[in-house]
This record gives sequence, C-alpha cells and structure tokens, in this order.
Amino acid sequence: MPRSTRSTACTNECVLKKTHSPDTAPVEMNKINYKQIVGKRVRGLRQNAELSQEVLSERCGIFRTYLSRIESGAANPTLLVLVALADSLGVPPSELLTKD
Repeated sequence: MPRSTRSTACTNECVLKKTHSPDTAPVEMNKINYKQIVGKRVRGLRQNAELSQEVLSERCGIFRTYLSRIESGAANPTLLVLVALADSLGVPPSELLTKD
C-alpha cells in the first residue's frame, strides 16, 4: 500500500514541502560519520598497496580530485564508486565501511 504524503507550502510559498504521514517515523541523522570512515579506509588501503591517487582514480574511472575529496571525507561517494574502489583495492565493499 503506498504511503500518503501531505503537501504544505513552505514559508515562502514558492516550493512545496512534503511531510510524512503520521504512521512513518522520521529518519534521524546518523551519529557515525561514514564519509570519514570510508575516506580513511580508502586512503590506508591505497597507501598500503603503494598506489598514487592518480593510478587508483584511473582504475576506478573517477577524477583524482574526487578521490582526494573521498579520502578527506568531504565527498559522499555513490554505491557504484564504492564498489569500483573496493574492486580496485582488492577488498570487498564492506571493508570500506569498517572502522579500524
């Protein structure tokens, strides 16, 4: 059964803002910073494999600057990018989400 949403106007009345129906729970921000965890894991695995950011980014098909942002925890990589990084580093994708 599809969930219903109510539309209410924002304070500027220029954009509709959807609110959840009363039977759904709001999603709260996760207290674990997965971007930082992934970034540290990728950087550590890359350095252990003695790969430069340039080489790893070419293997994954992403820009080196994007890889740098991932490693610093500034970027939020997609699932496809996480899988490409894991494959290029020779680890399962879940390995990128584990804390040291």
